[in-house]
Amino acid sequence: MASAEQTPVALPDLRLNKEVIAQVLPNATLETLATQTQAQDERKRKLTCVVFFWLMILAVAPGGPLSLSAMVSLVVVAHGMAGLCALQANLSRQALSENLKLRPWQFFEAVLNHLLAVYAALVGGSTPTLDLELIRRLLLVDATVMRVTDALLQVFPGHKTGRKAEWAAVKLHTAFRLFRSVPQVLAVTAEKVNEKSVSFLQPAGEKVLYVFDLGYWKYRLFDDIIALKQHFITRLREGCNPLIKEVYVGCQDWVGKRLKEITLVGEEVDLLVNLSSAGPSNPQMQHDVRLVGQQVDGIWHLYVTSILDRVVYVASLIVQIYALRWQIEIFFRDLKCVLRMQNFIATTENGIRIQICAALIFYVLTHIIMLQAMPQVKTPVEEMSVPKCLTAMGQALVHETSELLIKGRQPDWTVLEERLIAIIVAIHPRPKRQQPSRLAQGVSQLLTQSVVPVGTSP
Repeated sequence: MASAEQTPVALPDLRLNKEVIAQVLPNATLETLATQTQAQDERKRKLTCVVFFWLMILAVAPGGPLSLSAMVSLVVVAHGMAGLCALQANLSRQALSENLKLRPWQFFEAVLNHLLAVYAALVGGSTPTLDLELIRRLLLVDATVMRVTDALLQVFPGHKTGRKAEWAAVKLHTAFRLFRSVPQVLAVTAEKVNEKSVSFLQPAGEKVLYVFDLGYWKYRLFDDIIALKQHFITRLREGCNPLIKEVYVGCQDWVGKRLKEITLVGEEVDLLVNLSSAGPSNPQMQHDVRLVGQQVDGIWHLYVTSILDRVVYVASLIVQIYALRWQIEIFFRDLKCVLRMQNFIATTENGIRIQICAALIFYVLTHIIMLQAMPQVKTPVEEMSVPKCLTAMGQALVHETSELLIKGRQPDWTVLEERLIAIIVAIHPRPKRQQPSRLAQGVSQLLTQSVVPVGTSP
């Protein structure tokens, strides 16, 4: 989400111990980020920026409240998480509504970006599952739509549909590194905004393999990716009629013809093509790409890629890499179904953006706890149950904080974090799977297909 440049908060020397959140998200850091984004309190109020922050995190948690009235019941817990006396916890629905409307959403965005930097530092350069250079460079790109109140029709208009001529919805554009497990938010726009208007390209010199769907189909984008010496895989657009320049797998007499002039035969094809149409006035593409495909149950599934090394990156491997794109769909499912981002408390643009950022913050916080639990669980984070962890995290934050308050103890993140890790460990006993997970199967297939030395460029 685009916003004014903020001075990043310095990260401590991070280790996967039991005090990560206590180190990186103390009240002082939240207040600093609030000050940088003009979200700090002009005067001390009952609902300070820190209390409001934790109240929103509790609100988006699985099992949390979905109304302002229900949120009021968690004010005591939010005060405890902010390290304040629970006796100060007296709040009205109007105060919550005003904060959703007026407290700058950029505060929550700044916290999210801070936590993403923390997560990247904790994950480091590699993990045991990232030894394959091809997989380590995967960046999945997609967008998802979430409906909001029709009162925001002017801010978040949606395309006309068969059911409704006018409706309001936001579109969350994200980039998702396969084994980092947390998203990079590219933008929050109206549903009507085309995906192709949102840039996701990484800086020149960074090795990246983008995997995206047809919503991003654009010759200029393909050429830009190749010019950056990066790579992409996407499906072939139905109306595209590329010119066949070389045949690696298929019939040699296809050379010089266009795709719709031939009949594909066999179970697999691998071609060098130019995607430009025959009409010179139509959009043209400068670079040639590979067209690969497999026939499954009589239906051809075709993909285009800038990876020209057909010896290491055989056609079946390209198809399998694209199949890993479903991981970002799983993230969207967790966001909508587990964190319930199809039910918005807010009725203003500012509030909608706050709630989306709060949900993503909760998601990243949960993954930080999962990282800390990983050595005891002896399971990689990407193999742990995200819905189960999100739900346990939401319940534990309220229950554990309330229990400490009832016992007269001042809650702090050092104590809470230790308990949260123990809960994640308890719900994830060492797996005794008869069959590996779908993700493990997909990566295993890639490893058996081709072992690419680290540092090798296609």
